[in-house]
Amino acid sequence: MSHLSKIARCLSWHTPRAHRCFACAASQHASRHAVPLIMRSSPARQGATVREPCMARLASTTVGGKATMKSPKVKSSMRTHMCGDVDVTQLGEEATVCGWVKSIRRAQSGLYFVDIKDITGVVQVKVDGSEDLIATAEQLKTEDVVQVTGTVASVPGKDKQRIELATSALNVLNKTLARPFDASNSVPAEMLRLEHRPFDLRRETMQRNILARAKAATAARSVLNEQGFHDIETPTLFKRTPGGASEFLVPTKHRGQFYALVQSPQQYKQMLMVAGFDRYYQFARCYRDEGGRMDRQPEFTQIDIEMSFIEQQDIKDITERIVRAVWQNAINVTLPETFPTMTFADAMHNYGVDKPDTRYEMTLKYADETLSTAIIANVPFWTQVNGAVIGFSAPSTADLFSRKVSDKIVEHGKGIDGPTLVVCRVGADGTLQSSISKWLSDDVQAALIQAMNAKQGDTFFITADTKKNAQAFMGKMRGHVASVLAENNMLFDTPQQEKAFNFLWVVDFPMFEPHELTEGRWQACHHPFTAPHPDDDHLLQTDPTQARAQHFDLVLNGVEIAGGSVRVHDPETQRYILQDILHEDITVFEQVLRSLSSGAPPHGGIAFGFDRLIMLMLSNHEESPASLRDVIAFPKSFSGKEVMSGAPGAVSPQDLAEYHIQVMDDKGNKA
Repeated sequence: MSHLSKIARCLSWHTPRAHRCFACAASQHASRHAVPLIMRSSPARQGATVREPCMARLASTTVGGKATMKSPKVKSSMRTHMCGDVDVTQLGEEATVCGWVKSIRRAQSGLYFVDIKDITGVVQVKVDGSEDLIATAEQLKTEDVVQVTGTVASVPGKDKQRIELATSALNVLNKTLARPFDASNSVPAEMLRLEHRPFDLRRETMQRNILARAKAATAARSVLNEQGFHDIETPTLFKRTPGGASEFLVPTKHRGQFYALVQSPQQYKQMLMVAGFDRYYQFARCYRDEGGRMDRQPEFTQIDIEMSFIEQQDIKDITERIVRAVWQNAINVTLPETFPTMTFADAMHNYGVDKPDTRYEMTLKYADETLSTAIIANVPFWTQVNGAVIGFSAPSTADLFSRKVSDKIVEHGKGIDGPTLVVCRVGADGTLQSSISKWLSDDVQAALIQAMNAKQGDTFFITADTKKNAQAFMGKMRGHVASVLAENNMLFDTPQQEKAFNFLWVVDFPMFEPHELTEGRWQACHHPFTAPHPDDDHLLQTDPTQARAQHFDLVLNGVEIAGGSVRVHDPETQRYILQDILHEDITVFEQVLRSLSSGAPPHGGIAFGFDRLIMLMLSNHEESPASLRDVIAFPKSFSGKEVMSGAPGAVSPQDLAEYHIQVMDDKGNKA
């Protein structure tokens, strides 16, 4: 089919003719469309129809055996083609490309082959002929910026798809004087990469990551736009709020007056629902002044969503639709139509965590009351425990968990604030091999092996404590043991199991939990605007600690990627939760209570950790992201620094005085 025929077919989707897809025609991009033409009633004229142009999907292609981004045909005054767009359909045509020198090969005297790269891929250019061309090629270095004009020709050989440019003009647009590292053979040290981030972003792996992120964002926006959501910005500067993560304070020139950078647009998006915007979203910048972690940044992006007149299932449905579109468009992976659901209680009972990795088993097992009593009463370091014996089994691992390896597992457990861990192996004769065997009768040992569902050659791990403490401790140990097994290629039975994307909804969380800092107080498990479970409304007045919340998390392979809830829309209920249950300063939340009092609809929403989502989505790729920093163009370091500029940095005494700030040393003295 000719190029014009493809565009005509694209335009034929949209009728009448006045509403053709000009986006596709302008870009001369013929492809299938991720989102068809959207038709919906106009709010301005009831019954009228608004037609929106489709979003042309970026196609993928392969250059040199590696996946790259295939762009719409991009022309400018300096080039006719992107490097990745030159192909066999243009044989005999003249093309001009611009980019960076990836490699140079001198085949013989007077003949050079130069690979030129840009964001779309690599094209080989053949330089021979005139002395001027040869002289220019001889001076080229990797990463020099060049412009090449030539005729598209096939490369001699069996592969008829290989092409090159037979060069007629070669211009050096800029010489690269600084090459901070050579990334052709190995990944440079991260601090060096962060210091020279633009150079690092030119690497193929980093460009793949950032482009996949861009495609994911486009796919998510397309779904949300199709479903009638409105992209609305909310302020970054807000007020200090109690509880939760640490906030960045922003001083003002008004003495003693500070803003806080928002942790999320939670209050603003609820106000938008009160304002009647019905469906809102934004790619929101959020800030938390927390310590360094591999999966956390001080500033990060979340897809923030809020909807009116909905129930929990409505939010889950739109979330699944977004995730499916992101995976399909960004990495060409088809996900199931719906994701499984598990209650918080079941997650804790079976896995000991509220975000379980369900790609592998090792579920928690429980000794019954009689067996637990018999074990606890006879093991000296457990005799003061009033609780139960809980553990999990790792099949066919007895040979791996030698005394040395087991001792390391136990030492890791000591670093967790919890009970004592015991490692047990089942020998070839079916007997228990453990440090506690000498204190247990043969019958108790046999009963323990059976309770842990262990067999010959298995290893199981147990502890004894209150049920809640033991569950939480063993949930952490399950994750650690899984990492040890993965290092030894013993966690997954097949590569497909390891590379699976196991999504899971976790629902029915507790509404409140003991306060982290103040004994006798309670805090919201998630945030204080979450509505109680419909079946637990009455518990707010009688026993709020037993109430479940209409909160839900989306978990992927043991990592939370989104969290949402149905919100409290009744102002008196919200006031009661804040004032009488949480004992918060009600004046801090007056803006929310005023808003709810002006006619709030039932509403709810969800927020994706977008950086984390992209990191996990690319986890199966070659040179997969090692941290969030590999999927963010300009991230902060592990310690929270912007390495290129050295921020944060000191400011002058004059600047400090203007903001009425005095710097103190650790002892409280003026620095």
